[in-house]
This record gives sequence, structure tokens and C-alpha cells, in this order.
Amino acid sequence: MDGWIVTVALSRKGGDDEEYRHITYAVAVADPGEAAKMIIEDSGAKAAMLNCPIEEGQLQMLGVKPGEFIVVSDEEVGPIISRPKRH
Repeated sequence: MDGWIVTVALSRKGGDDEEYRHITYAVAVADPGEAAKMIIEDSGAKAAMLNCPIEEGQLQMLGVKPGEFIVVSDEEVGPIISRPKRH
């Protein structure tokens, strides 16, 4: 199963200017709308951006199975690989 790379922006607290933290996920769901919905529900973001499709082999290298997703980059922590989450 192919999937999607999805990014969300979450508002950071503090200061007069609103700042955002960006988190990027690899999602093992073929339907782009479902991939975005999963990430919005998990992150609490108001919207998600589909960056590009990701191939099954790449998802397997990350250890992501169908119906799961994983954080591949978190601006606050730097590039990371977390454990896959099942939806």
C-alpha cells in the first residue's frame, strides 16, 4: 500500500507574534483525504497539507504498516523517527 507525506502546523504559545511548529508524518493510507483526516485528529491541528505520495517500500523501511502513521520530522525536536501509530 502506498501512502502520503503530510505536514501540520501547530501554534506555539508565547509572545505577541504567533509562531508555528511544523510536524511531518508518513501515513500508510492510500486515500489522501483519509491520510489528512488521521493526522488532523491525532495532532489537533486545524488543517493538514499533503506534501507528496510515498511508496510502499519507503513505508516498509520506516516500519509503517497499512493504516499506521509515523512522525518523520518535528521542528521542535529535529528530524526524528517515532514508533508507528495505528489509526
